[in-house]
Amino acid sequence: MSATAIVGATVVTCDEEAKVIHDGTVVIDGTTILDVGPRDAVATNGATLIHARGAILHPALINAHAHLAMTIFRGAADDRDLQGFLERIFPLEAQHCSEASIAAGVRLAIGESFLAGCTSALDMYFWPDVAQAVAAEAGFRLHNGPVFMGFPTPDCPSVETQLERFTASPSPWIVAHGTYTLSVEELKALAALRLAHAARFTIHAAENTGEVDTVLEMTQKTPVALLDDLGLLGPHSVLAHVVAITDEEIARLGATATIVAHCPLSNLKLASGICRTPQLIAAGATVALGTDGPASSDDLDLYTAMRFAALIARGATGDATALSAREVLEMATINGARALGLADTLGSITPGKDADLVLLDGQSAALTPSVDPIASIVYAASRADVRDVWAKGRQVVANRQLTTIDLGRAVAEVRELVATWRESDLA
Repeated sequence: MSATAIVGATVVTCDEEAKVIHDGTVVIDGTTILDVGPRDAVATNGATLIHARGAILHPALINAHAHLAMTIFRGAADDRDLQGFLERIFPLEAQHCSEASIAAGVRLAIGESFLAGCTSALDMYFWPDVAQAVAAEAGFRLHNGPVFMGFPTPDCPSVETQLERFTASPSPWIVAHGTYTLSVEELKALAALRLAHAARFTIHAAENTGEVDTVLEMTQKTPVALLDDLGLLGPHSVLAHVVAITDEEIARLGATATIVAHCPLSNLKLASGICRTPQLIAAGATVALGTDGPASSDDLDLYTAMRFAALIARGATGDATALSAREVLEMATINGARALGLADTLGSITPGKDADLVLLDGQSAALTPSVDPIASIVYAASRADVRDVWAKGRQVVANRQLTTIDLGRAVAEVRELVATWRESDLA
């Protein structure tokens, strides 16, 4: 397999110096980035050339919190707060989630993600092995594991069964739904499991004040305080949402270098509130970016999530410098890689890392001119500007067309699935 060279790009590296290389070249050798630099400094002998003609090339985006298969419930639980959303969704999941529906939902979600420049996700949903099989076929990097909830779920009768499944699975992730859907004893068991397996951990936490009030009533502690007491904060843990928190909890999340998956679109749609991202970053927490599920945020577009993350931080603080374009792009790239435990492998255009790349449309009106390419990505780019995408060196989007997923089939599968449901299910 010959090397591929993307020539003449504006390369937004997202490396430690946030270098932008104008008229740059990136050479891909198999799955890996072989070389990066100015065009006249990078050898391309024998490589297949792709002429970028000044178009922006940036690292593929990483979704730090998603429920991919919930594409099948898109639009089924709108105009509700978190608690109303869950009251609607849990019965739908019990009735309609199956291995077949999960496969169909994930396939559509991966197609949507690829077309929006995203090649990796930390996912939380049922039948994780089914999702993994679909992702592997498509070339999508999916991190997930058995989902722990304190009551029967569509794919599991009990926490005890999930403990057995986790022990037998190759997953490095303990995926816990929430501190309000698991008892303290069950969370203690997961904390022990995490230590025993040196596993990574993810959970919903402090999504809104209603959740915090529920957990206080159940445990006499807030979600963040409870997780802290159990040893479940730290660089191994990804907490999704983290909206309803105190100054003291922000300091603690920073001191423990906990990772927060900020989901601005879902938080706003459910009226959950606004994550205090500038304060979390200042305290030392790592903030990555997530979409949440397509039933609560309606899409899987991290470009929109980036823009909202930047703008709501400024609106909430009254400070136009509260969250810079560089910080927001890092949330969707290198910080997403940190959330997955893969900062040495993903998240920047650096020699030796996996070739997960996005080439935007050089003729895009929205990106013309691009005085500051980083700002252009955050404030102006959209999934409509995505032209080509590579995942581990494999081109999964070529000239706006999926190469590993039949989009027509994926759309038809989900439409046919939903068409079999009763009209009352979707009312």
